[in-house]
Amino acid sequence: MRNLERRYRTLLKVLPRWYRRDREEEMVGIFLAERDDDLDLEHSWPGWGETWAVLGLAVRTHLAAGAALTSVPAKVVWRGEVVRALGMLGLLLGLYYATSAVVQVFTLSGGPYAAGVAWWRVLELAPFVAFPALLSGRRTLAKVAAGAPALLSVASLGQPGPAALMWTVFQLPALVTFACLCLGFHREAPIPPARRLLWWGGGAVVLGAVGGVAAGTGLLLLGLITAGARVFAFVRGDAVFGRALSLFALLQLVPLVFLVVAWDEVVTSRTVLSVVLLLVAVLPVRRRSKAAPQVS
Repeated sequence: MRNLERRYRTLLKVLPRWYRRDREEEMVGIFLAERDDDLDLEHSWPGWGETWAVLGLAVRTHLAAGAALTSVPAKVVWRGEVVRALGMLGLLLGLYYATSAVVQVFTLSGGPYAAGVAWWRVLELAPFVAFPALLSGRRTLAKVAAGAPALLSVASLGQPGPAALMWTVFQLPALVTFACLCLGFHREAPIPPARRLLWWGGGAVVLGAVGGVAAGTGLLLLGLITAGARVFAFVRGDAVFGRALSLFALLQLVPLVFLVVAWDEVVTSRTVLSVVLLLVAVLPVRRRSKAAPQVS
């Protein structure tokens, strides 16, 4: 085996084993076609275009969806659906925060926004663009718009200090769900059902308005809504939604633990909320039927 072939095979290891089992030899043959120069075979590396193509294929196969892929293991299909559900939860979370921010700007007289609103706060409204864009199938626009609030979170890392660290930890659910949105809704992923999700989006807006008026209750409200939605998913037998909510609860639990460990802040309401979120995270899911999901 020449060095170039070995490097191609190393690159292909990012693909799942079930996919490589059927396609690896064919792909290596295509990569090495017409590359018969000895110097090239010993010292060359895979090109950037080939590398990006393989990485994109890795995302689509690890988070499988679409009729283009056949013989996909059931666990891979479930993984992709859970990641996409977690990405949708992130968009709903963005709608909640965006609505809360708007309400706070207009209602908190004498509060932190009384002296004027910074221009960059417009980026917090981006979920209002990202949500309908994804439901209409414009994945790229949805990801770019959803990334605007995430950009604000990343920018806070450039301001060292305890406050910046706390802000980053509290933004962990938004950052992780944004990554799930980008990875899960690849070009072969199905478009989310608009009719059903519009109701969820409206609920997120209403809850955001409540959270904006009742400042300081955001964590408690989100935790309770997550627990309620988890019960709803269990009753319906929606295993995908239930697993996504379990992971979402775990992400919300991280800031609460951080407050205790780093700041030694033990508050009864937060302790109760932590227990509720922990139960949501560890409780088993319930499937409506034992039939494996189908890729369609």
